[in-house]
Amino acid sequence: MQTEDVFEAGIGRRMRAGLALLLFLCATGLGAAPAQTQDPIAALRDAVVERRLENGWTLLLLPRPGPPIVAFETAIDVGAVDEPLGLSGLAHMFEHMAFKGSDRLGTTDWSAERAAMDLIDARYAKLLAADVATRPQALAALREAQDAAARFVVPEAFSAVLESAGGTRLNASTSADTTRYTVSLPANRIELWAWLEAERFDRLVLREFYLERDAVIEERNLRVDSDPFGTLIEQLSLNAFLAHPYRRPVIGFESDIRAYTRTNAREFFEAHYGARRLTSAIVGAFDPDVALPLFEKHLTRLAAGPEKSRTLTREPEQRGERRATVLFPAQPLVAIAWHVPARSHPDSAAIDAAVRLLGSGRSSRLERRLVRDDALVAQVFVGSGFPGERFPNLAYVVAVPNDGVELDDVEAAVYEEIALLAAGGPSEDELSAMRTAARAAFLRELRDHEALAAGLTTAAIEEGDWRAYFDRPERLAAVDAAAVQRVLASAFVQSNRTVVRLVPEQAAESDQ
Repeated sequence: MQTEDVFEAGIGRRMRAGLALLLFLCATGLGAAPAQTQDPIAALRDAVVERRLENGWTLLLLPRPGPPIVAFETAIDVGAVDEPLGLSGLAHMFEHMAFKGSDRLGTTDWSAERAAMDLIDARYAKLLAADVATRPQALAALREAQDAAARFVVPEAFSAVLESAGGTRLNASTSADTTRYTVSLPANRIELWAWLEAERFDRLVLREFYLERDAVIEERNLRVDSDPFGTLIEQLSLNAFLAHPYRRPVIGFESDIRAYTRTNAREFFEAHYGARRLTSAIVGAFDPDVALPLFEKHLTRLAAGPEKSRTLTREPEQRGERRATVLFPAQPLVAIAWHVPARSHPDSAAIDAAVRLLGSGRSSRLERRLVRDDALVAQVFVGSGFPGERFPNLAYVVAVPNDGVELDDVEAAVYEEIALLAAGGPSEDELSAMRTAARAAFLRELRDHEALAAGLTTAAIEEGDWRAYFDRPERLAAVDAAAVQRVLASAFVQSNRTVVRLVPEQAAESDQ
């Protein structure tokens, strides 16, 4: 959840904040309009054109005036929750593979390269079967085959085509729930995007698979194993979830990553990918009537693929606090989490409001208490939706204590502020400031084509309806003090809590 500043309480403060917001909204064309003009959020919602192609690929088209730039986002309803046991991180691996091109893009001689790739698979199988004595020779043979295949590879060909066409903000990401690919292009490159998007899924080539697998291992070492925050957050999900796939790290465990083969990767792709699982949002200055025939021409060549269905182990109710300590050569950190409902649940707006009141902006309760008043921490992060939002997930507080501050004191202050908010509820000034700041942040987000495209696809996949994205400010505005108190009293309690502390080894020994 993004954090935004909230305004201080008080009539004068609120009037100045309201005036500043009004000036901002008028300047951006997203603010309060004359009485006869439609609400800007509703106007955008009504402008979305939804089309489902014959193969099941869903398109959300939103034409907007402005410079001839179009943002594209394709979200695949496949994430870490879909991975089989022993192959964690495989969805993230496909994020890398989708930029490796196809049999027509990224190679100088596909026939020769394919033969070389088959040889790599055969020699990798021999490496797995080798004993200590024969392993050096098997490894040398594998590297020889990889070198042979590399002679036919055109590096970064997929990205180069987009960049040479004026593409910017080219990116991809994987979460527990989805995998995403984004780029912004000039409006006259719509057909190029459609051809490339079909190419990456319809003619996928697992090029440089084992080299990329090794790169993912290095990425894990950098982002998790060698990073205190990465280690802390991974341990938080592992301790908070016992059964649901949300417990597994999106990047995967190292031993699982090392176990990948091109064969099981291809099997995962065939079992989970297909047009039915794809939702693309196209936002910017374009004509849907012109673009749709181009999308139908190229995107319909992708097979529909498997039906959208999954059966996941349900997380049992937590019946007592869970605590863990992680030894790490870094300054102490603490992460606290509580199980909360999925984004689609009726209580999600109240959870969102509670989280914002606790930790969104300088005037939020934990920011004011922990950072400014008591100087207990240098930073505090408060949010929800970890590690995903489609299924019941976690709300969390992560704190970076100041030097010499005990983690016990940080925890005590967090629990006290939650208890005070649950008992007394937020004031009307707090609620008003929170709603104003949240709406302003949402309106700023609507100005960004890429952020808007991401919001549409997220709501479509995680909530089942893209319209839910535009309803968020209204749902948040409807939350009252009693609703905040209710969710805090039911979810933010000790029996539903998981605490992970990261401490240096010498500190842990001194506590014994």
